[in-house]
Amino acid sequence: MASSRRLSITVVCAALVIVGASGAVAVRRADEGRPGLVAVRVPAPTKSPTATPTASPKPTPSPSRPTATVAPMAEENRLVVQNRLYKVGRLPASRCKEPTIRPTSLAKVRAYYTQALGCLNKAWAPAIRKAGYQFWAPQLQVYSGKSSTSPCALISTAVYCNGVIYMDGNYDIKNYRDSDPMWARATMAFLIAHEYGHHVQAMAGILVASDAREGYMNGSAAQLTESRRRELQASCLSGVYLGADKQFFPGRGSFLDRWKWTVRNRGDQWNPTRTHGNKTNHGRWSLRGFEAANPSACNTFTAKPATVS
Repeated sequence: MASSRRLSITVVCAALVIVGASGAVAVRRADEGRPGLVAVRVPAPTKSPTATPTASPKPTPSPSRPTATVAPMAEENRLVVQNRLYKVGRLPASRCKEPTIRPTSLAKVRAYYTQALGCLNKAWAPAIRKAGYQFWAPQLQVYSGKSSTSPCALISTAVYCNGVIYMDGNYDIKNYRDSDPMWARATMAFLIAHEYGHHVQAMAGILVASDAREGYMNGSAAQLTESRRRELQASCLSGVYLGADKQFFPGRGSFLDRWKWTVRNRGDQWNPTRTHGNKTNHGRWSLRGFEAANPSACNTFTAKPATVS
């Protein structure tokens, strides 16, 4: 099912930081509470697996249809603002506990994320189907260094690209070895659920629609606001999953304290491109999803600009 849906690639955002006057490009990693900015490439519904659509251009009025009344981006606006996903109710608990595997090797990181991915599928599949969309499981690749098989630029610790979730195993191994092990685990739980949030957006049509809206907008400020709405929604959906499963995962005690610290201290205020939202808003939306355990809490596309800054 997944291979039939992964048809084309649209680049939504990338995490590059220009360093120094020489113009050298470096990757800003998600260490010390900073976010792993996500390069998101998404499946778009098209019959040609080789077609690579660009962002939707502004429509040019047709002289043969001077009385056309359909507003530009009307369908895209409906998909992001009034999506059926927001009406499915509380997410069912996967009843999964946190994987007991500890990230001490690449194989163990892969085993951790594989188990977590199965739990995410279990929780989100009925919600996606209830909303009237086709559910399909994403693929997972845990890599070390650079993956030669990826069509994406793996420039971050976590990437959703073309129906595949890519996780940098070295990042998790280092965190677990050199930092607080429970914080490392809480970070892993957040990252995989955030990337899965992009997959939920893809299945519901939100990801492609939002990218089209971003391409239609005038000015970089409006485009960056749209990107932040998309990213903050993915983090909110990450919170929805943990909130729905908190009795089992567990989403309480010391683990919850570490998770809350993680989501409250991930922000893009250090990044001049501002694609993901500052740490205050990132914490707000992540916790809002956790407390509601319901996708209806995650409609960032109707939120006031100050809450997605």
